[in-house]
Amino acid sequence: MQKKHVFKTGLAGLAAAMALAAAPIASAAATPTVTVSVVGKTKTLLATKTVHTKSGSITRGGAAAGKCPATSAQGALNVATHGNWKGSWYASYHEYFITGILGDNETSKKYYWGLYVNGKLASKGACDIKLKSGDKLLFKVTKS
Repeated sequence: MQKKHVFKTGLAGLAAAMALAAAPIASAAATPTVTVSVVGKTKTLLATKTVHTKSGSITRGGAAAGKCPATSAQGALNVATHGNWKGSWYASYHEYFITGILGDNETSKKYYWGLYVNGKLASKGACDIKLKSGDKLLFKVTKS
């Protein structure tokens, strides 16, 4: 009889381990899958790429944890470019001012990095854009 108890505990333990192993997969599935493109002033820097955003937050340049969600448009850019972007964190706006992507730096008064979501110029910063799976992001050098 004791062997049955051990067997039942073993199955319960196995079931619990399988549930724990599946938890990160379910969590990853909850993050949006979007497409990202990057167009510089003279050429395409990143052709349309499908990315899976991550959980957590972007904390570069002094941004406090939780201020810029990794599931935001900024997080999608971070994944798509493998972190190859530059920007300054402005705590008063809770936002990055993007100055460079994939080696193309735009810091003049004539041009800036515009963010287009589903074909429309965003009215919020990249950290404030809450993504839904299927969203199409375009980071594009835009004339002021």
